[in-house]
Amino acid sequence: MEFCPTCGNLLRYEGSGNSRFFCSTCPYVAYIERQVEIKKKQLLVKKSIEPVVTKDDIPTAAETEAPCPRCGHDKAYFKSMQIRSADEPESRFYRCLKCEFTWREE
Repeated sequence: MEFCPTCGNLLRYEGSGNSRFFCSTCPYVAYIERQVEIKKKQLLVKKSIEPVVTKDDIPTAAETEAPCPRCGHDKAYFKSMQIRSADEPESRFYRCLKCEFTWREE
């Protein structure tokens, strides 16, 4: 995206013959004399994902009846946390008592 240095509006592109950017509001025109060349390519490295809640974060004292999505066991430990903005509801994290699978409900 290119913007007009005179009035700040978004410049439009015209590619017939002489390629150029032009402003539809004022008389500004910027001719494109050569094609852009990519001089350096950089490979993106995939970052590792850190869990929001680990096994140590969920206490072992608070139990509730919540069916495990993995094994179907009907009891789990839980913890409630505010991980998004304050006007959003808090998230509840569960850990199955049987298979220790962790999941969340919002």
